[in-house]
Formats: sequence, C-alpha cells, structure tokens
Amino acid sequence: MTAQAPEWFRTQYPARAMHIYQERGNRLRPTVSPAVRFEGSSKAIFYLAGKMKAVKKDRNQQNTPSGSARKKFEVDMYTWTAFDEVEEWDLDRMSIDEREIVYESGAMALGRATDIEIYQVMAAKITSAPAGLDFSSGAFNAANALTLCSALQQDKVPWDGNVYCGLPSLQWNQLLANKVVNSADHVGSDIPFVKATDTRFWNGVNWFLFEEEEAQDLYPVPSANKQDLFIWHKSAMGWGAHTDLQMREQWDNRNDVWTINLKAKGAAKELQEGKGIKRFTTSSNSAIAIV
Repeated sequence: MTAQAPEWFRTQYPARAMHIYQERGNRLRPTVSPAVRFEGSSKAIFYLAGKMKAVKKDRNQQNTPSGSARKKFEVDMYTWTAFDEVEEWDLDRMSIDEREIVYESGAMALGRATDIEIYQVMAAKITSAPAGLDFSSGAFNAANALTLCSALQQDKVPWDGNVYCGLPSLQWNQLLANKVVNSADHVGSDIPFVKATDTRFWNGVNWFLFEEEEAQDLYPVPSANKQDLFIWHKSAMGWGAHTDLQMREQWDNRNDVWTINLKAKGAAKELQEGKGIKRFTTSSNSAIAIV
C-alpha cells in the first residue's frame, strides 16, 4: 500500500507555501511586467511596442500606417527547485508554529531565487554604471537620488508611480537620513521614523529596503567598498511566471523520511532593450549622517 503523508502535509503545506511565496518570497513580482503568454512549458513570450506618432489629418486624406514596430521576445524558461526532508517521527508532532517554519523555508528559497534572476538579467544587460551615476564618493543622498531620477526620466519612461529602486540597508538608511525625504515639512504626516515600513514613495519612485541574503546575490561589486544598484520602470523588466509553485511529496522507505520537492518555473527579460533601467554605483562603507 502506498504510504500517505498526514493531511496537513498534503493540503496545508502547498497552500501555505504558495501564499508565502506570492506575498513575501517573490519580492520583485509586483515591480515587473508579466509575460503576454507562454509557448508550451518551454518559452515565455513578451513584446516590445515601438513608438507610434499621431498625425493631423486633412479632408479626404488617406490614412497611412505609422510604421510602429512591435518586437516579439521568446525567452527560454528555467526551473528552480527547493528540496527538503521531514522525518516521519516529526510530522504528527509538529506544532502549528513549527509547521510554519517548514512552509516558509521552501517558499522563501524559491522566491529569493527568482528575485536574484531578475537582478542578474538587469546586470547582464547593463554591465556598468555611467560616470554620471557614480555616487560612491560619499553617502547616498537625496541629491544623488534626484540625479538618478533625472537620468531615468531621459529614457522617456512614464513617471506614473511604477518606478522601483531596491536599496541595501546602508544606502536605505542613508537616504532616509535626508530631511527632504523624511521631514514633515516636505512629506506631510507620512514620516518614516514615525511609521516604520520597508518602502518609501518619494519623487515618484518606490524606494524599498532590499537586503541580499548572500554577498553579490543582487548587487554587483565593481571594486572595493562599492556596490552597483538598479532603478527601473515596471515596463522595462518582465517576469514570466509559468509555474509559481508546485509541490511533490514522496516517501523514502530506506530513510523513513518524507521528501519535499518544490518547483517554480519562469523567465526574466528586459523589455525595452535597456531603456527604462539605470545602473548606479554607491559606497558600501560610508557613514550615515543626518543632512
């Protein structure tokens, strides 16, 4: 007879793991565009829409196509796996809190992997920061942030609240140390030191605290004491989520354990041929100071 895992393991685990993955694990999911469609289980499809120009029409004038190009991207998808084991002895003895740890570890592992993939695609497309976006001579400040915004605006991206910038803890706190960013005189009652959150909407950009688990998982290091970071518009990066999270459990009769195989399948792709994404250099050892 086939061994059956306890009910919570077969039903609650995939449901809770999926919720954690979508809500907290895949942090960048809301910051990028979804795929248009998929070709089977191997390719994600995105489109790049060219610029269209409207023309004034005279009486009896024939309409002519604008010549706007639409480019199709076919991106190979990859599979990420998080594999775990749970002792049979432990299954029926786990408390709700202990089970939550099991749910979270697998879901967060897959979420981190897909977030890292998005950053790696940006880094591969834009291999270095331009001289004008090298802010490594001191702490990352509000003036640097405004220069960064100006550079992105020159790519003609819509300034519609869909611009995102993840910051490591040092640069995040350096930015919040600027009174123009945190003072009630400038931002009203939404003061970060009063209401603690890991996001900050300022000058049309969603700045958010995004710390790496391991060094250079997200942020390249161009040289000692420097980190390269990224700012992007949602339309400039895509994530094709073919399979958010799939779970298979199996009994290992030799070792008396249940094995858990969590899988996610998708693909990341830059969508505007590098436009709408900026890479910039910061210091990774400058002091935090109120300015």
